[in-house]
Amino acid sequence: MRAQCAATLHEADPELALRLLNETHLALGFRIAQAELDRRQPAHASARQLAWLAEEALRAVLHMAEAELVAVHGRVPGARFAIAGYGSLGAEELGFGSDLDLVFLFDARADAQSDGARPIDAALWHMRLTRKVSTLLGAQTGAGRLYEVDARLRPDGSKSGLVTSLASFRDYQRQRAWTWEHQALVRARGVAGDASLLADFDALRAEVLAAPREEGKLRADVGEMRGKMRAALDRGDAAHFDLKQGAGGLVDIEFLLQFLVLRAASVQPALLAARNTRELIDAAHAAGLLAADAHAALLAAHALFLGESLACTLDGRKRIVPTGAAIAAARRDVADTVRDCGLDFA
Repeated sequence: MRAQCAATLHEADPELALRLLNETHLALGFRIAQAELDRRQPAHASARQLAWLAEEALRAVLHMAEAELVAVHGRVPGARFAIAGYGSLGAEELGFGSDLDLVFLFDARADAQSDGARPIDAALWHMRLTRKVSTLLGAQTGAGRLYEVDARLRPDGSKSGLVTSLASFRDYQRQRAWTWEHQALVRARGVAGDASLLADFDALRAEVLAAPREEGKLRADVGEMRGKMRAALDRGDAAHFDLKQGAGGLVDIEFLLQFLVLRAASVQPALLAARNTRELIDAAHAAGLLAADAHAALLAAHALFLGESLACTLDGRKRIVPTGAAIAAARRDVADTVRDCGLDFA
């Protein structure tokens, strides 16, 4: 996937290069879809491949956007730029047609300017780069478009700019971030851009997640946020189950695991390495936070829900399915584990 996406950059015409990238993305996505339809691999493998494909497309688009900006404004000497993937992208659990949850970061001297014929300051340069990346990802071509970008997880949300300096991001995470924003960091990872800045992001993530927390407040914050989300977003009913937002569904599993990481990472640093759900379930079990039966039940429930979810997104359907016996049993297992860990998502 990396080689095929990178090969599109050999085309000198930017519009044609973007179309070729879309064609490549479409062809590779079709192969993953066919493997999923034919049951040639488990659902988590398909979801991980979809995330890898998104990463490679994102890296190619970043190269295109940077080349366009450099041609006009030059480069900012010593500056660094990187993109972190949150949510399903960060956890390598992407669905077909999913949006990308992205946070854009840069690092440069406060007085730095680009060195081209039309110099601009570092903050503006990186803002334009971020906008160009988002525009190219969502641009409609003859071969479709790549991804919609969701940047709402950036510090201060819609009140802030699309790109954040590393210093500001560090200060926000240490001083002002809400519990749910630290929860989101559990699944976050660097996906494109400067390697040293990506390493700095990972180090900050580990520092923030490993900070000691008062368990009672953490438990209350996680439960309250999950309750609000479920009330606002659960689209299921008595006969149908919302795989993502429904009670006992995918987000319940995610919130449970995020709670366990935030509660114990200060004394169990091995929890910090995992991002995706299966690895987090395994890490929680290895750390003694989940009993063997709960570990097995969560793995089985996640596999079932993820497989059903991929089938829905592949068909362009909402992730809502009839509540059959297997679904009902898996939901009970998740709800029991949530309750046994002392959480209330009602």
